[in-house]
Amino acid sequence: REAGWTAREMAAIDVAKYGEALRACREELRAFIDERNCHPIMIRLAWHDSGTFDTKRPGVGGADGSIRFAEETNHAANAGLTKAMNFIEGFKKKYPILSYADLIQMASAEAISLAGGPTIPMSYGRKDADMCPPEGNLPAGNAPFPRGVDAKQHLRDVFHRMGFNDRDIVALSGAHTMGRAFKE
Repeated sequence: REAGWTAREMAAIDVAKYGEALRACREELRAFIDERNCHPIMIRLAWHDSGTFDTKRPGVGGADGSIRFAEETNHAANAGLTKAMNFIEGFKKKYPILSYADLIQMASAEAISLAGGPTIPMSYGRKDADMCPPEGNLPAGNAPFPRGVDAKQHLRDVFHRMGFNDRDIVALSGAHTMGRAFKE
């Protein structure tokens, strides 16, 4: 098994067609992101889809497309991301062979590049989750935080679980300055 795929699932994938779809979708995503000026929300969508990752629980969470489920999208920390998922849905309809997980991560990488950031080398072939990870893997959106900790400790609890150190947390927090805030 690779990346959660069974041998039968891997055999059913036409790798050449998947690659063709990725390349075509990439160009359309780039044009869409630039036209709609939705760079920040696409980056946020990918981070929040990955936000359930846990280094101590293999196979739980990560960049797996689980954010497409209402249970996860409606979580307080994910407020406003329905808009970004609606953008992704258009590409999923046109390119059904591609996984939501790959579409979301591709949109983020391209948004970063289009905004003047680096070109991020990507590997594709992510398998979509069949369900949301267990509640408790998503960070709390607002206080009061779990276990009654302060905001600083909450950030450490969430991001140390994903393998981040304090320096990484500061860099990620700074990334939140990209974009605009909307009520929804």
